[in-house]
Amino acid sequence: MRKPSDDQMIRGAVWLTLGLGVLDRAIVLFGFAFTHIGIDDALIMQVAVDYGNGIFREPFLYGQNYNPMLEALLAAPFVRLGAVPWIVLPIVTSVLALLPFWSWSLWALRKGAIAASLVVALVPLVLPAEWSMITSMPRGWVHGLALMAFMPWLLNARHAWSRHLLLAFTSVAALLCNANALPLTAAFALWLVLRDGRHVSLWISAALATAIGYGLHSAAQGWYAARTGSVVHPLGPDDLAFDPSLIADGFSNIGLHFQHLHTFGGMGWVAVAFLLVAAFFLLRQGEWRVAASMAAAVAILILALGIPKVHEGCASVFFPRSRMMLSTPLLLTGTLAWLLRGSRVPRWFAIAGPVLALITVLVRTHALEGTVKHELAQQKCAWVREEPLRSVRDRCEAIHETAITNGCGLIVPIRWPHLKVDHREHFAAHLTCYACPVLIEGFPSAFGAGFDRRSWVREAHDQAPQGRVLFVGGDVTAWQRAIAAGLIIEDVSGQGIPMHIAQCDSVAIGEFILRLGIDDDLGR
Repeated sequence: MRKPSDDQMIRGAVWLTLGLGVLDRAIVLFGFAFTHIGIDDALIMQVAVDYGNGIFREPFLYGQNYNPMLEALLAAPFVRLGAVPWIVLPIVTSVLALLPFWSWSLWALRKGAIAASLVVALVPLVLPAEWSMITSMPRGWVHGLALMAFMPWLLNARHAWSRHLLLAFTSVAALLCNANALPLTAAFALWLVLRDGRHVSLWISAALATAIGYGLHSAAQGWYAARTGSVVHPLGPDDLAFDPSLIADGFSNIGLHFQHLHTFGGMGWVAVAFLLVAAFFLLRQGEWRVAASMAAAVAILILALGIPKVHEGCASVFFPRSRMMLSTPLLLTGTLAWLLRGSRVPRWFAIAGPVLALITVLVRTHALEGTVKHELAQQKCAWVREEPLRSVRDRCEAIHETAITNGCGLIVPIRWPHLKVDHREHFAAHLTCYACPVLIEGFPSAFGAGFDRRSWVREAHDQAPQGRVLFVGGDVTAWQRAIAAGLIIEDVSGQGIPMHIAQCDSVAIGEFILRLGIDDDLGR
């Protein structure tokens, strides 16, 4: 017979494990997220700064027709109060990523499913350190899944109408944030339909939430359609067109699609197999609703492999293909928790659980530095780039000092040479454009000719006159050729950064760049 003191010990073990999870994420933040910055991170930081100042320029991330900025919105009040965005945003992203685990664990604890509660609390600690890195970068990858944290609590609503309305709108909101929440929302929705399908309130709530969600999405797309040229990185029909032949390719690279989302190493198929085996086991136990929901989630994961967008990415944590499958850890966690919901926890496990969590934290902490270095060295395949924040800031300070000293009111970073020729220099231009204004107070206006994702910046600086302009980067040989030809250009290069100043009063920035040949294709 279990003693009350045993239950108190086990509950304490859950809270201790959750606390160790917070400690583990804090170590990742201080060891990686606070000390590194990428081009998308920096752009989202600009969004947070704008939101903090009450400026709402576009429905989604600047230059895209998808990905609403919930992370930036949540960070905005803190930025407004003086917090620096490169600290606040990784914290917000981390909280969003961990929120479902914390919420589900506490809900299970409240329901008396102590074994399930403890296991759910442990899961973030046994996932790979790379998953922690992926879910600490502000990229808009986790905010849809974060909303699923509220789902079990909303089931407690007394009245069917309020319960179904809240559940329906939360599900639609999750999908509007990021479609990678679809496997999880679909599993939950099917379970709810099989349980409450006779309630008219469920169907009306679902229809209403879907209609409003579709209306909001259409309105946002209409906003961009009315502003031609505002989208630099569009999500179009070709990206979402289902192609069954891609599923075979997805299976051949299944490890890449589920990389860092489980504890089975490169064997991504094991994660899918676990869900299917669990569904079969639950069906044998008579839990056919849950079994059907798990099977539906697996079906969606598999069918998603037929969508071109899902194949976008690589093995780098900075642009992982597995970001599309980020619901997998929560699906595995939810399935395991359901299997354990009626299990009694032996007293020894109340000690073993937190001890395992502590050992995991120590091992992960010891390996974190090496993991970060490895990922930084292996990011050439990514379409974005992450750099040590200190080196980016030092570079920005050098550019800032040169611009101020020489009276330049506009800085134009140039993407030369081409991405396929020099990955680092290409993204240095992006970091100058997006990170420097965030990191350096009073940094002059920065305009990325041919690639800037901020439509209002392009409108302001794409035409003459612009006065004295500091150009950062570009083909050094072309600069030397222009100077030798007698053009009035000042070479102010320093600290390994090619920098040149020109007076642009009668020629547009883009035309000037192409005319001199310091870049050869502004449309890349």
